[in-house]
Parts: sequence; structure tokens; C-alpha cells
Amino acid sequence: MPVTLDLPHSLAGHCGSGALRDLCAFYGLSWSDEPISEDVAFGLGGSLAFTYLEIPELAPAAPPIYLVGRSGDLEVDFCKNVGVELDLRETDDPDEAWQWVKSELDSGRPTMVWADIAELDYLRVKMSNTHHDIVLCGYDENEGVVLVADNDREEIQRCSGGSLARARMSSGFPSPNRNATFLMRWPNKLRDPREAIRAAVDGSIVTMRTASQSVFGGEVTSGLASVDHFVAQYPHWPDLFGEGLPAALSGLRVFIAKAGTGGAMFRGLQAGFLEEAGQLLGDELLLDAGGLYRRLEAEWLGLADSFASSEVRSQPVAAHARGLAHVERIGVLEHEGIRLLERWSAGPPADVRART
Repeated sequence: MPVTLDLPHSLAGHCGSGALRDLCAFYGLSWSDEPISEDVAFGLGGSLAFTYLEIPELAPAAPPIYLVGRSGDLEVDFCKNVGVELDLRETDDPDEAWQWVKSELDSGRPTMVWADIAELDYLRVKMSNTHHDIVLCGYDENEGVVLVADNDREEIQRCSGGSLARARMSSGFPSPNRNATFLMRWPNKLRDPREAIRAAVDGSIVTMRTASQSVFGGEVTSGLASVDHFVAQYPHWPDLFGEGLPAALSGLRVFIAKAGTGGAMFRGLQAGFLEEAGQLLGDELLLDAGGLYRRLEAEWLGLADSFASSEVRSQPVAAHARGLAHVERIGVLEHEGIRLLERWSAGPPADVRART
């Protein structure tokens, strides 16, 4: 018998924060009369991060860089920060993986899973991303379809069972997803907002102050140290990449604005979170932090826009030069943002500040 759950869904800037926002709305969980926004869902994951890698040997066939602005723990840390009980399961048995999902859906619980975008038939893309969050919200075994909420599509999608199975057991980029399934038990109400927001902010501070993290199976420079490396290296890209410079610039634009980052390396999502958190708690320092991340969002967008014209191919050195000032300001603002969050974290509780 077909199962269809009434999951609220709309487009989102990022797969993880969009999926978590939809799930909060399904369970009616918020700190106000309005549903939790995607910005708040992202921020509560405490996953603001930064990793920049150079891979010159990939050029000119592919971008010789890798850039990401969030950690890999957003979904897990969101659950921890707001009070969701999480059982994250993996298996190499597709039948077992489907039974996990089917049992959840039969019990009325929409279920978030990882799926490779290159294998999802409704997306029709070639690029692989095995850690793409989607929410499964129904199925019809007679028709062989599963209902999917995906941040990249406004409507609930019909995905073939075979396509979904391949997407959930992909060995593509960045690593095999092994049918990762997020079995969640949601509380009747969210954790106290002051506690949840503090835990999330502290998580982002730790991530940005951590000098390394595991990427592609190895330890690489991350956080503010990686920001500094990016800022120091960017002026030398014409010499470093040579004929691969157009690929590097085009790739940088994609990583900033197109790769499910909310448009600005996740900095716009973080700004919205801090602004809404400041309004909720009546905390001026959080509002100031939100304003700073809005400036940072603008600089990342300005950098991406520097490479939006066809000149990237015909005059890549000139296009590269347009980005220099943005990169310099990004380096300053990334450090200022974390210092401001640390000042907030080290201060008195938000309710005390609100009364003074």
C-alpha cells in the first residue's frame, strides 16, 4: 500500500539545512509562531568551517582547487545541539538499508539519507556528491517509486527505487556513502534556545580555530589557518596554475556560489542565524555578529561575481586581479567574525546581557 507523508518543503540554499528545516516544520518544532528558517537550521549545526586545497595536476581539465565552508558534522551536531536523538546507520546491504527507511515511513516518520546527486534520476547531473542530504517522505512499491524532498527542487520528487538505491550506495566523491540513514527521534519541544545557540556558536568557534581536519582520508589545514593560506596563495594563482588559471577561477565561483552553499560559502546562512538568534534572545552582540557576517557574505559574493563574465577564458589574469581586494577583505573579516563570536561566548549569559 502506498505511503505518503505530508512533509512541508520548499527550495533551500543548502541540502543539509534545508532538510533539517523541513523536518522541524513536519514536527512543529520552533521557538516562535513561525517555523524555523533554513538559516537557523544551518547555524544550529555549529558547522561553520573553511578548507582550501590546491590540486594543480587536475588543471586544465578540472578545477585545480577544492573549497568548502562547512564541516562534515552539521547534521549530527544539529541533533545534539537541539535535543534530537540520532541513530546514524550505515550498511553495505541495500535491502537492509531500504527496510530501515520503509519501517520509518510506515511509522509516519520522514527519513533523511545521504544520496549521490549523480545517481538521482530527477536531477540529471553528472557531478558526484555522495553526501547530499535528501528526505524520503513516501513510497509506492507497486510503481517502484520513492517520494523525495530535495533542496534543489521546489516540489516533492518521484524517484525510481533503482535510482535511489544506486545513489545511496555510491562510491563517488567525496567518499562512499554506504546507505547512510539518519534515524531521528524528535522531542516534544526543542532544547532551551539559549543553550542550543551557545552550543552551536561554540561549535563553529572550535571548528574555525582547529588547524586541521580529515578530508579525503587525510589531514589537511582547515579553519582560519586555511583562510590565511587561501589569502596568501591567491595572488600567486597565475604562476601556480598557468594555463589552468581559467579552470581555477571558474571552479572558485562554483565552490562559492553554486555548490549548495546558500550562495556565499555558507556565510549568508550564518549571518541569518546570528541575526535571528540575536532577535530571539534580545542580544545586541549577536546582532552585531550577524551584521559582520553579512559583510563577509557580500565579499564572498563579490569575489564570485569577479569571475562571472566570459573574460575568465579570454583574459584570466585580468579577471583574477579583480578578485584581489575581495580576498584581502575576506581574510580580515573571517578573523573578525570569530573574534566577535568568541567575545559573545566568553561574556555573561544572553539573558543577563539583555537586561543590562
